[in-house]
Amino acid sequence: MKKIILLSLFTLILTSCEDAIEIVQKGEINDTALFTNVNNLQLFLNEVYDRAATENDLMAASLLTDEVALAGGLTSNDTQRFFMVSTNSNAAAIWNSQYTLINYCNRVINGSTLFVPDASQVAQYNSIIAQARVLRAFSHFQLLTYFSEDISNNNALGVMKLDFIPSALQDVPRSSNGDIFGLIEDDLNYAEANLGTPYAGSTPVNASNSYKYVNINFINAFKARMYLYRKNYNQALVYANRVINTSNITLASCLFPSTMSPNFPATSSTIVTLVGSNTINAAPTTSPQQLALYQMDQWTPVNAPLYRKMWVDVAQGECIFALDRQNTKANFSSRFNTNGSYLSGGPLFDMGRNLFDLYSRPLGGNAEDFRRWCFVDRSSTISISPLSSTRTSEQIVIDKYPGKSGSHTSNDVKVFRLSEMYFIKAECLARNSDYSGAALAIQQVRQARNYIVGGVVPTPIYTNSTQAFADILLERRKELCFEGHRYIDLKRLGIDAGLSGTDRFSQDAINSSATSPVNLNLGDYRFTLPIPQAEINVNPLSQNRGY
Repeated sequence: MKKIILLSLFTLILTSCEDAIEIVQKGEINDTALFTNVNNLQLFLNEVYDRAATENDLMAASLLTDEVALAGGLTSNDTQRFFMVSTNSNAAAIWNSQYTLINYCNRVINGSTLFVPDASQVAQYNSIIAQARVLRAFSHFQLLTYFSEDISNNNALGVMKLDFIPSALQDVPRSSNGDIFGLIEDDLNYAEANLGTPYAGSTPVNASNSYKYVNINFINAFKARMYLYRKNYNQALVYANRVINTSNITLASCLFPSTMSPNFPATSSTIVTLVGSNTINAAPTTSPQQLALYQMDQWTPVNAPLYRKMWVDVAQGECIFALDRQNTKANFSSRFNTNGSYLSGGPLFDMGRNLFDLYSRPLGGNAEDFRRWCFVDRSSTISISPLSSTRTSEQIVIDKYPGKSGSHTSNDVKVFRLSEMYFIKAECLARNSDYSGAALAIQQVRQARNYIVGGVVPTPIYTNSTQAFADILLERRKELCFEGHRYIDLKRLGIDAGLSGTDRFSQDAINSSATSPVNLNLGDYRFTLPIPQAEINVNPLSQNRGY
């Protein structure tokens, strides 16, 4: 009898456990319950956009190259070195954020198969899938950029190819670059055929916000960059030209209104050593130059050039695609400056001194470089050149992400800009020995960065490929700083440009050693990030060389 009772009790326990496992719990929303119509699918896509992030990629590119220096907000125990191991937090952050986005994209794509849309919503339904597939493709590309040793080699190891939703216990191996780019190409081809007009919530996007959603300009710019990295220069040129010629976006002007421009100071003048007021909220009462600088610091810069308005998010400018970051969302610029991009705002990282010195040079002719004023806050304390062996007396405050109205630290994250398309065009032309064409593309960007009325930037003269690549890489360094390009630019273009490695000023880092040097030589294994150890612990992936 006791045996029967125990057996019955055991059976009851098993049945109860099985019921607890298999029943749908109260309040549970699974995919079948969620994805029942286009409206719900659109709502989930909105969340996908919120998950899209390149902030970790941007910071890794700045910290691991020569863009930043330690600032006063960091302690003497902080280091700025090329110390890279398999547990590196930058590598893990990129890996995790991009695979999180891929997972969300796959949820949308899978969810779309669970219902049939009404005929009136088929176009929106297809567009939602197209946007999810483009974002999935872009995330795979970002991962390959950082974690593949040679992105141009189809047979080289890539990353995990995820075009499905894996189970929690499922191992997914690294695929070859060729396999993953096959998926990327399929996703982009589908999107081109089905994108249509994206929606923002229940409303179609319009001219004022379309650059914050996947559109044809995004796809063309993405292809231009992808083919460039893949060393398919003919295709890269096709898509760069397509963006330049058909996007209806132009290079953002750096000219001030006519009442202000003639009086704005030359970069090469003594005002380069200007120490501005630390109280950014107090309007200066001195010169037109100071007034212009003050107005640029405001979030509604009436008298600022369009280029500056782009960085405070009051105008699209030359943005092709930007990740929308409202005041309530992630505060990216606080990674450079704790509370704001001014001297009293707790700078964590200064602009690297060698980078700053590039902006202190005239553009040539009678033109001057506006980026000196746009990327460096006027409250900075800057030493007179030539610089001594130490930087203890200066703080070069990074002002490329100055905040927006209502927030000191929130800025949209610029993913594609038109100036990059001109650089891609220049490099592709130089690869084909069209040095005059390459030089003209570079001159056009430099001319757009001039702020002197009537100033004309001379067209550079290239006589060989090394000279052309060096100048292209120089201009990419100046224009695209803090946007996530420098790390991969040096890896893929540095040797062709005749460089030996990064160009960090010796005092921009501390605690350097033989194992974690101030500068990193090209060809070093650390120009590819390690597969995060936390991933290998649960999913036995092959590690990159050197780690």
